[in-house]
Amino acid sequence: MTTLHGSPARCALAVAFLLCARGLPAQMDPTDASHPGHRIEVTRLDADVYLMRAPSELDKWTSSNSVVVVGSTGVVVYDTNALSSTSRLVLDEIRKITDLPVRVVINSHWHMDHWSGNEVYADAFPGLRIISTFETRSFMERMPSPFFMRSAGVGPARERLDTAIETGLTTDGEPASDEDIEQLREDLREREVFEAEIGAIRRVLPNMTFSDSLSFSIDDREFRLYSVTGDASGSAVMYLPDEDILATGDVLVRQESGHGAQPWTINSYAVRDWLEGLRRLESFDAAIIVPGQGPALHDGEYLQTTRELYETLIAGTDAALMAGVLDLDEIRDRIDLVPFRARYALDTPELEQRFEAVVGALIRKIVQQSYDGAVPRY
Repeated sequence: MTTLHGSPARCALAVAFLLCARGLPAQMDPTDASHPGHRIEVTRLDADVYLMRAPSELDKWTSSNSVVVVGSTGVVVYDTNALSSTSRLVLDEIRKITDLPVRVVINSHWHMDHWSGNEVYADAFPGLRIISTFETRSFMERMPSPFFMRSAGVGPARERLDTAIETGLTTDGEPASDEDIEQLREDLREREVFEAEIGAIRRVLPNMTFSDSLSFSIDDREFRLYSVTGDASGSAVMYLPDEDILATGDVLVRQESGHGAQPWTINSYAVRDWLEGLRRLESFDAAIIVPGQGPALHDGEYLQTTRELYETLIAGTDAALMAGVLDLDEIRDRIDLVPFRARYALDTPELEQRFEAVVGALIRKIVQQSYDGAVPRY
């Protein structure tokens, strides 16, 4: 059942207005001198459905995925990158496919690589409808640009540079060469540019929300949205039943390269809720799955492996806690994860280290959820 906030009639009228609106977007410069040599990777998933991947070198904070659905009268875009400059490049790729206006943007959740480009589409397409869950919009309302600017890491980068200049040593205690110091200066400059661009973004909030699910049609294509928990609460996943394509946001996420296990964990400690989200994704049995980061999937193997990893970690942690074990390292040692190393093909030290870091973080959060947010002191 669809649950909308505000009058159902008003929401229906808003969608009707959206579908009837006409007009072409204003012209924008398709190039961006701040990102030379980096391009949006475009993959055609179906006749009129495209995955547009922005590499981390382009979107800075992480790589990001946008799903673009082209109809006969307009376009729907799912997720809008960490930087406005990146979304302008995505919009340029859309224009190579069609001159039709973008009518709907869907934000999967509040992390900045999924909605910071809203302003690009809102400026280019008056009357744009932006949809998210009610919970996501509530988070966004309390997150001005300074909240995200801290992620640029300017302060720590400046401290690393100052330490190297003042002591002649790197943070690892090694002698800092002239080359090391220049690299630290360049790192600081890049972070300052990133911070400035984040700060300049005009935060455009969704203007339509839903609680549990929302279905709508554009040009005889059905869109189904569902609210589930992923690495953020209240995440909106999108299912296209005619094409059997599922866009997950960060309910399911891959390494940018497509190799190894997931690259990060959750902001909160709702790991059990995330497991239910993964199970919900599996219930679609979709032919194509588009994660929040990384290449599209054409079978359910990665999703199944990730769901089973969560089940194994939760069961193992619960068993350890009930046996009176509180030490996180001891809990980790009790859980057999050898099968997952093969299933995730952890064939490099870097992938192995990332896997162990994510596993350790998940165990800590499972313990935290088990104790209603408290974490035992060691």
